[in-house]
Amino acid sequence: MHEDFHCLDLGERANLVLKKGQYLLTTDFYGASIKLYYFKKRFMEVYYHPVNQKIMRVSLANSEDINKHIHRIQLQSLLK
Repeated sequence: MHEDFHCLDLGERANLVLKKGQYLLTTDFYGASIKLYYFKKRFMEVYYHPVNQKIMRVSLANSEDINKHIHRIQLQSLLK
């Protein structure tokens, strides 16, 4: 991931991932909706707070993060 991505503010990062990334699935996790995207050969998580209706975080998913989603990821969605 290019370091310029990390220099963007939260809204700009979210907008980039939402528009250019491939949506895979949404997982509810401790009250947050976590949308998993495949973006530039990486998995990205967009944390959304459904009550406040705001994006809380956009981050690169590590292996521990992926474990939250792994049972719901279907290989076919990655091959589109």
